[in-house]
Amino acid sequence: MSAATLHPGAPLDNTMGSMLLGVILSAILYGISLLQSLFYFTRYHRDPWFIKTLVAATVCLDTLHLAFVIHTVYYYLISSYYNHDALQGMIWSVSLEALPTGVTAGLVQSFYAYRVWRMSNHNVFLTGIILALVLACSACGTAWVVLALEAGTYAHLLTISPLTISINALSTAADIIITSTLCFMLHRTRPVSLTSETMVNRLILFTINTGLLTSLCAVASLISLIVSPKTLIYASFYFCIGRLYSNALLASLNARDVIRGSINDIDTNFHLKSYQQRTQISRDVFARAPENTAANELAIRIENQTEVYEDHAYDKKFGRPESENTLTVMADEV
Repeated sequence: MSAATLHPGAPLDNTMGSMLLGVILSAILYGISLLQSLFYFTRYHRDPWFIKTLVAATVCLDTLHLAFVIHTVYYYLISSYYNHDALQGMIWSVSLEALPTGVTAGLVQSFYAYRVWRMSNHNVFLTGIILALVLACSACGTAWVVLALEAGTYAHLLTISPLTISINALSTAADIIITSTLCFMLHRTRPVSLTSETMVNRLILFTINTGLLTSLCAVASLISLIVSPKTLIYASFYFCIGRLYSNALLASLNARDVIRGSINDIDTNFHLKSYQQRTQISRDVFARAPENTAANELAIRIENQTEVYEDHAYDKKFGRPESENTLTVMADEV
C-alpha cells in the first residue's frame, strides 16, 4: 500500500476514493479470470499437472486478495465512517493484501522464465537473471509486509517508501526483460512457409499483449508512488496487478489453439492412453438399417481412424520441415 497520511478534514478522493476504484476494477478482472479458468479446465485436459496446479493456485490467490481489499474498504468507509483516527491507522488486511499479489506475480513470472529457458535452448545465464529479479522482488515484498504490519499508521509507512518503489521497479524490469526476450527469440525464427510466418506473428502479438498490461500497470503504480507518495492514487493500479498477472497467464494458455490457427484438441469423450500408440476411434453414426427397410433408405456406418505421432515420427512420415515442428512447440509453450 501507499504511504498516505489522512489528517482530519482531508479529502478522501485521492485516498479512500482511489482505493475503492481499485477494488471495483480488481473485482471486474477477478470475474474475467474466473471465466478464463473455467474455459481452461474444461478445454485443456491434457496439460501437465504443474500447469493445472499453477492455474488453480493463481485463482485461489486472487480470491484471497480480493477478500483482503474488500475488507479494507469496508473497514475504512463503513465500519470507521467519519472516524478520522481510524483513517490514519493501517488495518491488518491492507498490509496482508500485498502478500497474495506478490506470490501471484512470482509464480507467473517464474512460469515465463521457464518459457525463456526452453526457447533459449536452456540458457542458464538469461534465465538466471530473470529468476534473480523475481526472487529479489519476492524478498522485498515479504519484507514490506512485515514492516507494514509493524508500522501501524500510514505516517510511519513513509519511512519504507524506497522499499515500496523498489518492489514496483523490480517487477517492471522482470516483465520487460521477459517480454523483450521472448519477442526477440520469436522474431529470430525464420519461417519457411506462409503458415509458419502467420504463427510467428501471432506468437509475438500474444507475447506482447500478455506482458504489456502488467508492465504498464506496474509503471503507473511506480509513477504514482514517486509523484504523490502521500496519497492512495497508486492503489487503483496496485490492486489490479495480481489480477492482470493471472489473466495474462490464462489468456496465453487459452490462446494456444488460436495461435495454431485451428481447434485440434481431442474430444473429451475419447481418451488417448499414449502419444506413442496408434489409437483407432470408431463410432456408429447411424444404426444398421433393419432387414425390412425400404430399398431407397440408406444405412451409413463411418469408420474414422486417427493416428497420433510424435513430432519426429510425423516429420519422417509426411516430410514436414523441421522448422514448422519447432513453431508448433513454441505455440504449445505460449
